[in-house]
Amino acid sequence: MNLLSDEILLGFALDAFEAAHKDMPEGWSTATLFNLQNAGITSMNDLAMSCRDQTINVDLELFGTPPEMLLKSQTIQSLVNFLPGPTGFRCFRVAQRIAQMVERGAAETEYVHRPENGLRGDELWKVTGNGKWIVNVDCAGFVRNCLKHVTKNPFVMALSDRDFMRAKDFYQFFETIPFTIMDRQEMPAGARLMKWRIVHDLRMVIPGDVIVYRPRGNAAGGAAFTTNDRKDLKHLLHAVKTAQVFRQLRDAGSLVTCNVAKLDKVKNWVALVKDKLHAIGITTVKDVYRNLGTINSKLELFGYSVLKADTLRLMKECCETTAQNTGHIVFASGRAIHQGNNEYRIRVVHSTKHGKLDENGQVTTGVQEYYRRFTVKEDGTWTRPMKIAHNPLLTASFSNLRESVGALVSDDDNEDEDDNPNDDMEEDEDDAMNSDEPEPVKEEDEEESGGDELAGQSQVDVIAARMCF
Repeated sequence: MNLLSDEILLGFALDAFEAAHKDMPEGWSTATLFNLQNAGITSMNDLAMSCRDQTINVDLELFGTPPEMLLKSQTIQSLVNFLPGPTGFRCFRVAQRIAQMVERGAAETEYVHRPENGLRGDELWKVTGNGKWIVNVDCAGFVRNCLKHVTKNPFVMALSDRDFMRAKDFYQFFETIPFTIMDRQEMPAGARLMKWRIVHDLRMVIPGDVIVYRPRGNAAGGAAFTTNDRKDLKHLLHAVKTAQVFRQLRDAGSLVTCNVAKLDKVKNWVALVKDKLHAIGITTVKDVYRNLGTINSKLELFGYSVLKADTLRLMKECCETTAQNTGHIVFASGRAIHQGNNEYRIRVVHSTKHGKLDENGQVTTGVQEYYRRFTVKEDGTWTRPMKIAHNPLLTASFSNLRESVGALVSDDDNEDEDDNPNDDMEEDEDDAMNSDEPEPVKEEDEEESGGDELAGQSQVDVIAARMCF
């Protein structure tokens, strides 16, 4: 794998710009790239700087560009808002360089989760000029560390149920960004969002853009509950209450910047409700699902306060989840290539546990570069269709129960029904250990591996953003 040259990256950016701005004449990107190269402007950084400094046409004219090929003032301002900034460009170069070093055997890598308590654990980032590089991170850890490596500061814009940003937290942060790559106006100088811009259409993605996808749901962070959330009663109650408190904080109008799962109100509620349920003979997740329609009547019979409809609704959703993970995040390293119908593939750099086969036929994990496929829907949003994982609770013997429970929790006070999902698909550690490894494809196929970071969920939302700082 060779690093993309500055000229190729510039060509990708101009192609995407022409596709995004339908009023550009056909062939504009090719002609403009030729004129820019003649003028010594050979990178996205060069072009962005000359547009900001209003020297672009002076340079083009100096090197013989005809007057009719000079850039209009509106085009120059649009390019300023469209192109990535130097920080974003350096983050991508770091990411791609690591993937190159891994491929050459000059860097070690593993797909490793950072522990829930916020400690580093087995996560290790050693990227220095001397010695062998070590990059043991999961997908969000890879993006976080690339950002920190360039900016020298930890990136914490949104949290949910960890002390650090997961993919789903990047998703919810991206959802709040008010600026897009198609804006005509510049961002306010003091924007706290660090000059990120949303890329609504993945066909406008260029190398360095960050793409996040996550299963839709009402767990904390806006993603689906995972199978780990329903592995026992305590996990289920903790996931439900964390989701409720997260939503309360998020509904206040600002991003959540604390680990909601650690709040005392969550821990105290879990202990209280667990004791109440034990008192009425409900000690397992299976018991919860069997008795969702009668839990409150039993609690009343024994003199306990009943559970709110929203709580029962979330308990049902958690019991029925088929999602094994909460999201995935990648750096784009190429442009979208049409595969027919509404499907596109994009080359990406990321850390994954479902990688290519090595020379011994073993699945590789950690940082690597290959393709991911995405589908544009009729409404213009993007998705990645995923398979559904087995859930032992959702068997034929429970079909009648599901219908009665559905009637119970589909009343008019459903506050979550229109919630937007904001989550990532990183597998929880227990799920990663218990899930079956999928069959990988051969490396020479240059396609997605047989694995899937979002296995077990059919409703997947995709969002992308560009670092314009």
